Amino acid sequence: MGVPTFFQAVTWAEFGTSACMSLSVLPALSLGVYDVLVAHGRQDLVDYFASNLAIGEWAGTMCLTEPHAGTDLGIISTRAEPELDGSYRISGTKIFITYGEHDLSENIVHLVLAKAPGGPEGTKGISLFLVPKYLPTDWKEGGLEGVSNELKAINNGVTCSGTEEKMGLHASPTCVMNFDDSVGWLVGPLHGGMPLMFEMMNRERVATGMMGLGLAEIAYQNALAWSLDRRQGRDLKGIQDPNESADNILVHPDVRRMLLEAKVNNEGCRALAAWTGILLDQMHSDDPEVSEQATALVALFTPVIKAHFTDLACETVSTCMQVMGGAGYCSEYGVEQYYRDVRISKIWEGTNGIQALDLAGRKITQDFGKNLRHLMWPLSEFIEENRNDPEMTEFNKPLHQGVRGLQQITLLMIAEGMANPHFLAAGATDYCRYFGNILLAYMWARMEKICLKKKGDPFYDAKLASARFFFKRIYPETVSLAAKIQSGPKPLMDYPVEMF
Repeated sequence: MGVPTFFQAVTWAEFGTSACMSLSVLPALSLGVYDVLVAHGRQDLVDYFASNLAIGEWAGTMCLTEPHAGTDLGIISTRAEPELDGSYRISGTKIFITYGEHDLSENIVHLVLAKAPGGPEGTKGISLFLVPKYLPTDWKEGGLEGVSNELKAINNGVTCSGTEEKMGLHASPTCVMNFDDSVGWLVGPLHGGMPLMFEMMNRERVATGMMGLGLAEIAYQNALAWSLDRRQGRDLKGIQDPNESADNILVHPDVRRMLLEAKVNNEGCRALAAWTGILLDQMHSDDPEVSEQATALVALFTPVIKAHFTDLACETVSTCMQVMGGAGYCSEYGVEQYYRDVRISKIWEGTNGIQALDLAGRKITQDFGKNLRHLMWPLSEFIEENRNDPEMTEFNKPLHQGVRGLQQITLLMIAEGMANPHFLAAGATDYCRYFGNILLAYMWARMEKICLKKKGDPFYDAKLASARFFFKRIYPETVSLAAKIQSGPKPLMDYPVEMF
């Protein structure tokens, strides 16, 4: 349809998740399979499979994890044996496969990581294969040219042997998938499957961050609606509604704190997501400078969006349950389901600890810091442009201090990490959160630059109030995060194992 990536990655991901996270996962996966196939698949595979994925008649999955191989994919045991016609026979078991089996589409197209003969050990020996659940009725060994879309006469040896009983996402099947001599086709180069799968995973990581935001937003809306009706206690400064038996709970500072943390974090994340959505489109610009900067920033933002957004989402949904008290803990009111559903977002597509290591250990140092330089340029320009604007001082000054702190901590992480890898690993999670706070601070400062010109409009006045809350009540945690990073690995690694 030619819809910009901005709408796919940002608007649909948040709105769809707020409506039903379990269902929204299915088209997100199919889109990822489509993108990898179109970019790297043989033309006959694109012609036959991609069109059906694009119109939603067929669905897609990604099959990575095995019972003994999760984060360490280099030890997978699924095998791919070559056939004379150029296809492969895939055999093995994959677990935790979202929508691995269902009846919502006529066919399911699996992207499967497997090892073919002749490859090196570890991840460099992994290849990527397209393996459909069904083969066309008139398929014969020799290729896909001229075959029809009549499907269900030939099962391809792809079966589901069980589904997981999960904490949440009960409407999304998480499957154990068996491939028994299944026909598959190589996608991309032989023994070059991991980079291609990471293309899909990086897209899904952004989508996962947006899913977290979607559930955080709907949880906030439910908690706010509850708060507007709920009456308990009296305002500590005096009765607000003398004709009622109690005041509205919004008179209580702690209730306001919880709701404002949810609202302000959600709005800051949405702004960063919007910028990232624009960058995803600009990656394909004909202008090489625009494309280079967009590519660098997306690489930098992806682990932050996945980890920081979902960390905040889990905190936000839990906080919204707290606003509602005992009702929040009960199934009748719905928010407890949002918490059960959102909790997987910190684990999916690489745990948040892995995302933090990716940011601190790879994305920051990549190409001698190129990605970070592409971020520091617009940050520094914005800070300098607003240095002498008195109305911007309350936003610009703390942003400047935070950016300077980020530069210092980054240099510390790199220098100490080269001498002791545990230093970088011990501080990675705190560094990722620090980085996320800096990006949200930049978003809020940019928004307030606009809002200050439109004071008097209730929408923009609310944004100004939200920005002040962020810089006074949320952003200061960067100080404690910096202290934890600077403490190094000794408090962690010097702790004797036998004392755990």
